[in-house]
Amino acid sequence: MEYPRYIYPVSALFTGASFGNLFVFARLDEESNLKGLWSAGDNQYYCGSWDITVTAGGSPVPARETSFFPESQTTSGEAGGVIVEKQFLVPFVLEENARGHEREMRSAIYLIRLRNMLSGPVNAVIRHAIHFAAVQSVKFIKQPLPDQMEKLVGVTPREGYCEVTTVGRPDEARVIGSDRPWRKCEFDQRELHLDYEITLKAGEHITVPFVMTIAHEGLPGAYEGFRRCLDVRAEPEESIREYKSLLSRSLVMSPDPVINRGLQWAKVNTVRVQHRYRIGEGFTNDPPQDIIVVRDLAWYTLGADYLTPHFSSSLLALAEKYAFHENGKLTEYIHANEDPPEQHDYHLNINDDTPLYVIALLHHATACRTDMSLPKAYPLMRRACDYILSQIRDGLVRCDGAGVGVWGICGWRNIIDNYTLNGAVTEINAECYHALQCTAEAAELLNEERDAEKYAAAAALLRTAIDDQLRSNVTGLYLLNLDREGNEHHDLTGDLIFPVMFDVAQGAMREKILEELTDDDMWTTCGSRTVSKFESNYDPDRGYQLVGGLWHNLTAWIAYCIRRENPSKLVEGMRNIFMYCEMPRPKDFQNVVPGQFPERLHGESYVSRGMAMSPWMPPTYLWLGIEGLMGVKPNAELLEIAPAIPENWKWVAVKNLLWRGKTISAFLYGGILYATSDVTSSFPVKIGTPIETWSENEALFSIGMRTGEEMLIFVSADKDAEGTVGISNEFTYERRISLLAGEAVLLRTSGLEVESSSSVNSREG
Repeated sequence: MEYPRYIYPVSALFTGASFGNLFVFARLDEESNLKGLWSAGDNQYYCGSWDITVTAGGSPVPARETSFFPESQTTSGEAGGVIVEKQFLVPFVLEENARGHEREMRSAIYLIRLRNMLSGPVNAVIRHAIHFAAVQSVKFIKQPLPDQMEKLVGVTPREGYCEVTTVGRPDEARVIGSDRPWRKCEFDQRELHLDYEITLKAGEHITVPFVMTIAHEGLPGAYEGFRRCLDVRAEPEESIREYKSLLSRSLVMSPDPVINRGLQWAKVNTVRVQHRYRIGEGFTNDPPQDIIVVRDLAWYTLGADYLTPHFSSSLLALAEKYAFHENGKLTEYIHANEDPPEQHDYHLNINDDTPLYVIALLHHATACRTDMSLPKAYPLMRRACDYILSQIRDGLVRCDGAGVGVWGICGWRNIIDNYTLNGAVTEINAECYHALQCTAEAAELLNEERDAEKYAAAAALLRTAIDDQLRSNVTGLYLLNLDREGNEHHDLTGDLIFPVMFDVAQGAMREKILEELTDDDMWTTCGSRTVSKFESNYDPDRGYQLVGGLWHNLTAWIAYCIRRENPSKLVEGMRNIFMYCEMPRPKDFQNVVPGQFPERLHGESYVSRGMAMSPWMPPTYLWLGIEGLMGVKPNAELLEIAPAIPENWKWVAVKNLLWRGKTISAFLYGGILYATSDVTSSFPVKIGTPIETWSENEALFSIGMRTGEEMLIFVSADKDAEGTVGISNEFTYERRISLLAGEAVLLRTSGLEVESSSSVNSREG
């Protein structure tokens, strides 16, 4: 597939992208000015804003157009015959390749490109205004804490760069400069202003680098990273190579270009929030900060397992070390720059963190080959499930929380002010049922027969209790909860998806719930509402949009659950989620950035009301594509691949699916699933050995395999594309192919045959 990018007029944008690597996180505005540089190693802001303006021939060069790429953001403009491009990036290196690159990864880099289109010379001035303390900005929902906005710094000019340290914290260091001398350098304890004057010859095109490198261990580390980053070519090229490697992993291809783009950008945004904190590697649910929430960690892992499995392993290990209470309960959250971190649980005896962590452990142990193997994960699962069993009273898991908001809500919608959701909550009981089932399965795989019987029996009893005690005689569905006082709550909310997702609801009950959640009172063209419009407490904006607004993770859960009954609704859900990331005028919807998944939306106007880049939605979308659309199912035996596609789709494919330390490619075509490794499926299966394929056109997607004496090349495209594809093996084979959008062909080398998808007329060149 082609390398992702978007180009927008600056006038159509409200704000810019967020970028991150293991060590830093940066936020930009729509003109590619830096509006915050934060360090994961010490949870500190090192820069509040960095604005760059350019004048050419004495005239300001206005910002006209902004381009968004995985590795960078670039704003361009033109004035007086001079074209200016301002490119920003933080160096990106995959976790497994990061050793030896730590210094330069703690950097923010600007590359200013100047092109003189005139027949004579022209003077250009590049002006920098850098504010070191964190600043508030209307461009972002999350604002820095007061202590971050009160910092003062000391500035020491050197030859070609400035050393900057925080007053009272000399180890909090920055080195800023270029490979060119400045014309002016002015500073105080808050700001630094630098001017650079450049004379461009007629037709000349130059690139000027500007680098800010940070370190929380003092100036020597910052200076080392600064010197490494001054090569104007190395950093963007290396970051692009790393992102291309990332994008080639678990590459799902379908006839729908919106979904395909969404899955690629999901990978990009998944790694932008992977950080190395003081106590280990983790991700936060509200960047930039060091709070790690166990609930979000678990959901994140389900998608990241197919992209960065070793990071998933580190996440689960961090929770193992720091998130368990002595009694086996998983805490709500910790601060990853405290050592050891305090456990925060809102004084709840149970919530969704504990069962979700168990579910994530089994998923990872069966899908990946890392240090968190099943023998390592199982004792943790057993410990958490024994705690779950201790919280069962009268057959159901019960939360005793008597407060409101986070102190009295034990489910995923826990940030609703003046709201309580306690007692026997259907969501929590469904998750605990599945956690017990997962632990029984793990015990059986490890030949722990007594444990397997114990947890399977406990799961069966819990499921019976859910059906007996948590059914609503008003709606015919499940109760929202049976509260601490024994009152039944019959609210129709998105929480109904949990008994479906975790296999509590069966048969007619399952069908009825899915019908309700996809009716017009819940399901919209932009995603699923959290509460039905017919509920008395419905409000499209209240409670962080959790009592009637839209949260895309809920849309993803519903789309996943309905994949078998209605694959078209799955596809619709995937399109609804990502089309929001491609709005013609993001500015009209406020906190929206091309290629980023917004957190939450107003339930009727669909204006983005939360983070412009949700940190957990990208891996959830990737999970939805792999396990929902492709039908990948982790288990301890053979990998199962059973795609769920609409009737008008004739094919779907995945290339380089990460699976237990190896890669598998597979495609469904002509009603047959072809795969490069032994798999099971509800479709007829044909197994082959992988063969490397190539294409001169990135828009042509291909998978090659050998089956007996025959070589197969599957070729598809989600837009009109033409080019030569081929294989180089014992012999060289190539073929000229022309496809319309959504077409696919299967080339067979034995008879030089071409099969085309039956719904289209593929053409062989």
